[in-house]
Amino acid sequence: MADHTFSGVFPILQMPFDEEGQVLYEELRAEVEYAVRGGVHGVGIAYGSEINKLDDHERDQVLSAVVDQAGGRIKVVMNTGAPSTVQTVHYTRVARVLGADAVMIAAPVIPGIAASLVRQHFLDVAESTDLPIFMQDMPGASLAPAMMADLSKASENLCYAKIETLPTPSRFTETRELAGEDLSMFGGANGVFFIEEMRRGAKGTMQGIALCDVVRKTWDAFQAGDEIAAESMWNLYQPLVKLYTLGEGQLYWVAKEILRRRGVFTQANPRLPAAKPDAETFRELDALIERLGVAPI
Repeated sequence: MADHTFSGVFPILQMPFDEEGQVLYEELRAEVEYAVRGGVHGVGIAYGSEINKLDDHERDQVLSAVVDQAGGRIKVVMNTGAPSTVQTVHYTRVARVLGADAVMIAAPVIPGIAASLVRQHFLDVAESTDLPIFMQDMPGASLAPAMMADLSKASENLCYAKIETLPTPSRFTETRELAGEDLSMFGGANGVFFIEEMRRGAKGTMQGIALCDVVRKTWDAFQAGDEIAAESMWNLYQPLVKLYTLGEGQLYWVAKEILRRRGVFTQANPRLPAAKPDAETFRELDALIERLGVAPI
C-alpha cells in the first residue's frame, strides 16, 4: 500500500554544476545536509533541479547520492515524468530500485492530446508501482481539478497533487471540494501563494530550496495556529523570493547564488542554455541578502 502520510516542507533541490556543466556530487550531498539542517520533511528532484537536462546515467547517480545522503532522515521524491508511458514506467521502476520514497509525474506535453489518454497514462504508471505518486499540475501540462480528483479515486497510488497552475488558490479549493480526503494537495511555484494554499488545506509545499529554513518556520507558525506570524514572516522575504522566480532559466542563477552565499555551493552555474540575469539583479540580490540577514544554516 502506498504511503499516504507525507506532509510538510519538501523543497526541490538545485543541481550543482561546474563551469563545464558536470554534476558536483559532493556539493549535492552538502545540499541534502543543508536541507536537513533547515528542518525539511523531504526533498524533491524535479524540473527545478534541471532533471530534464540530465542523461539517464546522471539521473541514476543523482538519485542514488541523494537517497544515500538522506539516509532515511527525510523522504526523497523523484520526478519520473517522460513523454511516453513506457519511459515513465521505466523511470518509475528505476526510482523504486534506487530508493525513492515517491515519484512525481506531469501529463505528457503533446499538443491536442485527449483527456482520456492523459488519464490512462497516469493509471498505467500507477499500476506499475507501489510507490505513492505526485500528480504535477503545472503551466504547460495542467491537470484539471476534476481529473486529479477522478484519478485519486481510481488508484490509491495517485494520492498526492502538486498544484502549480496559477492562480493556485481557486484550484486548491476546487480540487479539495471534488477529491475530499482521497488526495493530499501540495503547493509549489516557489510559494507565490504559500499562505493562501495553507488556508485551503495544503498538506505540504514543494518550493525552491534556497530559503528552506524560512519556509519551515513559516509552515510551523501556520500549523501552530499563528496565521498572522506566518504571513508576516513570508511577506518579509517576498522580495527575495521574487528574484528566484524569474523565467527563462534565470531562476537557477539566482537560487544557486543564494546557496553559494549560504555556504552550500562553491559555484552557481546552471547547465546551459539558461539566460543569465542582468547585473542589476545581482546587485538587488546583494542588498536583499544583507538587509534580511540571510546567513548559512
